[in-house]
Amino acid sequence: MRTISLVVLSLATLLAAVSARAADSNTGTSGANFLKIGQGSARAMALGGAYVALAEGSDAMAWNPAGLAVTQQRELGFSYLRYIQGVDSPLYLGYAHPMGRTTWGANLSYISVSGFDVRDANGVPQPSTEVGVRDGLMSIGLARSFWYEKLFLGGALRVVHEDIAGAVKDTVVGDVGAILKPNPTLSLGFALQNFGSGAGNVARITRAGAGVRLGDFVTVGLELSKASDSGARIGVGGEFQLPEEYLDVGQLSFRLGYRNSDSLGQSSDGTLKSLKLDRASNLSFGFGMYTSQAFGYGVSLDYAFVPMGALGTVDQISVKLKF
Repeated sequence: MRTISLVVLSLATLLAAVSARAADSNTGTSGANFLKIGQGSARAMALGGAYVALAEGSDAMAWNPAGLAVTQQRELGFSYLRYIQGVDSPLYLGYAHPMGRTTWGANLSYISVSGFDVRDANGVPQPSTEVGVRDGLMSIGLARSFWYEKLFLGGALRVVHEDIAGAVKDTVVGDVGAILKPNPTLSLGFALQNFGSGAGNVARITRAGAGVRLGDFVTVGLELSKASDSGARIGVGGEFQLPEEYLDVGQLSFRLGYRNSDSLGQSSDGTLKSLKLDRASNLSFGFGMYTSQAFGYGVSLDYAFVPMGALGTVDQISVKLKF
């Protein structure tokens, strides 16, 4: 039991360190902290998490289920996330299926953690001891558009699975969300995630934000989020797009984001030092490519990179197929 307790404490501390203020008395008091690391959308991660008003298609299940109804085509999405300190999400799958004004969707993900400092009851390191941490989720959602596709409402049910050194816990929670697009320029979004269970099992997250499209080339997103076990966070992101009609063969996007966070120390990586990013822990970068001419299908590829100070760096790559 002491080994399990050490693993639980290590995992909670690791994942909460990025998303919660050290001075907050609720830090680390909720389970399933892996839900807050930004799985499922490299675009959202590159925009600093400012995505609640911009969510669309298969990756909307992780941010705002109302975004399911924004898509006009069936979508299958895959994402791989390499997180800090041995935390990896090798599998994230999302699917969106429009049926008129109604769209249903589903997603699932898997996370593994390695490299724990395991010690016995006397505090002696046990380097040969293997401790498995396997977390995941599976969700199903439904969304519908109203008011001539200006209002989108959605909801989802999620099963959250935690297996920490053999201590298994499954929790069922729900999401609801809304997106309002009063005109082609402005988008407003709201989502309440992981409600229906005690905060000690899964942290509830409230998101509210806006997206503004400035002409054909620039989109700006803003989001305020609050988890039940940490302080409020502000995310701001900008996306510069070269539309497909300008490039003929596809669309190209460049992204930059900011999310307020505590200092995470200084990285020793030489490349980050040369780029003056060795102390960065709140910036994010990314790019995306999309073409509608891949053998009759629409295909997109998105990448996000996030420096996190002394903890290392985060990479996420997402692929979508539209058909």
